[in-house]
Amino acid sequence: MTALYLTRARLRRGVSPAAQVPLLMGNARGPGRSNHSGHHLVVYLLANGANRRRDYLWREVEPGTFLILSERHPHDPHDLFDLGEPKRFAPELSAGDWLSFSLRANPLVRRRTPYRAGNVKHDVVMHALRKHPHGERASYRLEVAREAGFEWLAKQGAKAGIVLEREHVTVDRYERHRIERDGSAPMSFSTLEFKGVLRVAEPEAVLSRIRYGFGGAKAYGCGLMLIRPAMEPVDVGK
Repeated sequence: MTALYLTRARLRRGVSPAAQVPLLMGNARGPGRSNHSGHHLVVYLLANGANRRRDYLWREVEPGTFLILSERHPHDPHDLFDLGEPKRFAPELSAGDWLSFSLRANPLVRRRTPYRAGNVKHDVVMHALRKHPHGERASYRLEVAREAGFEWLAKQGAKAGIVLEREHVTVDRYERHRIERDGSAPMSFSTLEFKGVLRVAEPEAVLSRIRYGFGGAKAYGCGLMLIRPAMEPVDVGK
């Protein structure tokens, strides 16, 4: 299996705004532009050819600071970043281990839609809200987001050798993003923040899924699960 590396990249404070703007903004407008900016920046660090496949995941952990999980070392030809030394990502896991985790994900569910062939991807939260009257959905959104989000992650985890218990996981910050793009249809997606502790059932499956990522919108900073050892489960509430 190809080696993976985890790298911290922080935008330099002294970099000229004129040098940053084309990379940061691209042709994006609107409330989702920070996701689009991060997308441009990470592509800048890892692209070495127009047709290069995306073999990395990333997450903005604070404004201007990114964690990148990749097969290649990031390359910064214009010195826009302070790049940390890439660290080999190869945790030694055993069945029964407990891990603290953090995940920003775009949860999706596939459902059949009338007059369309095959299954269509739907936002997990909006799909779950359909059972409530339209005028009352706003009051149920947080509750539905937490329950539907946990159910989604538990199912994803079960396929990836991960065991999750509701009392050890928080689900929060349901947000919808829309990126306006010149000459193209808008890009829309939602995110949820997950954190807590999980139990490892199948170590190889866990590492394989972390490598692949969880949910959609991976090009826009979603799907990278960050993990660290945990001595025992901690009840982080609901």
